[in-house]
Amino acid sequence: MLIIKTNPVGIDVVIQQIQKDLYEYLLAKWNIVDADYKCSGRCYRNKQDGNYFAQVYIGGNDYQDATWDDNKLKAVSFFGISEIETHKAGEKTDVHLVFFVNIAKLKPAIQHRADEEVRKDVQNFFFQYPGLYKSTELWLENVLKEYRGSSASEGLKVVDMHPIHCFRINLEILYNKNICP
Repeated sequence: MLIIKTNPVGIDVVIQQIQKDLYEYLLAKWNIVDADYKCSGRCYRNKQDGNYFAQVYIGGNDYQDATWDDNKLKAVSFFGISEIETHKAGEKTDVHLVFFVNIAKLKPAIQHRADEEVRKDVQNFFFQYPGLYKSTELWLENVLKEYRGSSASEGLKVVDMHPIHCFRINLEILYNKNICP
């Protein structure tokens, strides 16, 4: 399921275009269907009880956790942005893309833990956009470093043990805040 904003503005315009293209690419690459992959746009860093959580706005005053929440899914992803936005010739900000995947469901023909193969699939998508891709991070505490509450949640205690894998793609995005779709 592709979860997008109705009328994105600013950074969300660029994130949503990347999100849509990546979603279609991965559905084909992983040979999965819409119901297998929860692909959210930009999440928010919300504070609750002294901890920060990665949450997606769902309407009204309601938010939903953006992290891994369902073993029926094959993949979950969401975008986050840094707290710094620079203004020179347009806006520039660091964006991260977090993935939680069930490797066994995405790569059933591979007998070993295919975490490298799954990450490579995502990285290869970004190689078509020179200058966008910066790095990949591993391990839950690095992947969710801005969202310590999410990384400490009970449901994520063993999230990076087979068959589940989490990783983060770091990007640098240039955009024009005044352009709308």
